[in-house]
Amino acid sequence: MWPSNSAPSARDREAASLSRRTFLGQAGAALVIGSSFGITKAYATSPAVEPGLAKGLSGAMPGWFARDVQRHARWLPASVRELGVAGAYRKRWDSLPDEVRDILKDMAIPSWMIALVPMAPSQQAEIMKQFRFMANLSGPPAASKLARRAEQLLIFGGAAQLPTPGDRASGACLGAEGCTAAMSKYILAQLKIEYPRELARMSDAMVNSQSSSELAHLCDQAAREGIVEVVRRPFSRLKAEDVKPGSLTIAQKPGGTHVFGWTRVPAAWNWASGDKMAIGNTGLAQYGDRMILAQEYVSPDTVETISNPHNQHGPINSRSVIFVRGEPDLSNPRTNVYAARGSDFILVNLL
Repeated sequence: MWPSNSAPSARDREAASLSRRTFLGQAGAALVIGSSFGITKAYATSPAVEPGLAKGLSGAMPGWFARDVQRHARWLPASVRELGVAGAYRKRWDSLPDEVRDILKDMAIPSWMIALVPMAPSQQAEIMKQFRFMANLSGPPAASKLARRAEQLLIFGGAAQLPTPGDRASGACLGAEGCTAAMSKYILAQLKIEYPRELARMSDAMVNSQSSSELAHLCDQAAREGIVEVVRRPFSRLKAEDVKPGSLTIAQKPGGTHVFGWTRVPAAWNWASGDKMAIGNTGLAQYGDRMILAQEYVSPDTVETISNPHNQHGPINSRSVIFVRGEPDLSNPRTNVYAARGSDFILVNLL
């Protein structure tokens, strides 16, 4: 399920297939002056930033993130703990090629998110390549402005390999258990900042959740408020058209529940028209504690005739299961664990 021009080794491909089953720091950098509805205002006193990104730095950042910065939470990159948000943003921004800066400005990516983009040399080539791809997606966009913005935030998070957020109590990285927090804190919390009127009734808990069962309950509550649409589909009834760009999914699989978001696919990847990919925290040690692109995919091609061009077990609604001694072999990359489980899917569409 990786773009053909960014394919990993055979070993990495097999590991990826398994996963699919499955400071305000320095003085003067910024000043917190108040918060409400889980949102903290941070006004920069560092040098002015580029037009188009000023709102991200001198405007609002999520309350959960501001609190973690204040307490130097352990999951935060060293640059944020040492330099503060403004300093880490400046260091990261200055390292980007001009064409990538233009893309990030056009997409109005918040500077607090840019401050979190990894600086490790080993990650730069892949991150820059996907940054260049993410602005041009194949297929029709989402119907609502909230879903269109969610899609932008999702694909940036995956392309940027954003670190998995930390535990509310300890501040330690949530690691394999961070799939819910990644969607709640990176996507929903930022949407609540950018669309305060439309999402005024979205609860603070929903933008600071790290439990899939809690998030499912909160989504049902938000549906009653007219904020989202919640659609439940058993595995046997899931169709490609049920999956919308800019939507979230809470899905059962062996060993637990996985939470991720959906986007269209970059045109440069040359996937089939209409394909969509899942983005989120993988929970697999070999990929680290970070967001990744294309954990799963869904295709309008029929499950029976799919040629499995992107992963060995096919799209998320594939019925491919390899049996050993009468039991599903979950370690076989050709097995779709959602089929082995007979999963239920909670589809959350932003209105």
